[in-house]
Amino acid sequence: MALPSELRRVQAAVDNNNHKELEWSLWYARMRQTTPSARPADVKYWRAVEEQVDAILNPPAPKVYPSRKKKKEARGLGSIDPPKPAEDTSGTE
Repeated sequence: MALPSELRRVQAAVDNNNHKELEWSLWYARMRQTTPSARPADVKYWRAVEEQVDAILNPPAPKVYPSRKKKKEARGLGSIDPPKPAEDTSGTE
């Protein structure tokens, strides 16, 4: 069975990622869903086509995972430097 020219145009737009044709395909899919004489199966098909074209035009944002925070230098764990020797200030020479 031969495919209608509009359906071939939509499939070619999806295959080639042509932005202008994808916009037309999105419009066409929405128009086919709003047709009063559209059968439920046709509406379901064109809704799936609309979602597919919309996913190509507007890809979902990549998921960003939280990164680890850097630990502070002084965390209350004591002195990292060795203690300094005490100076003698008694005044005797």
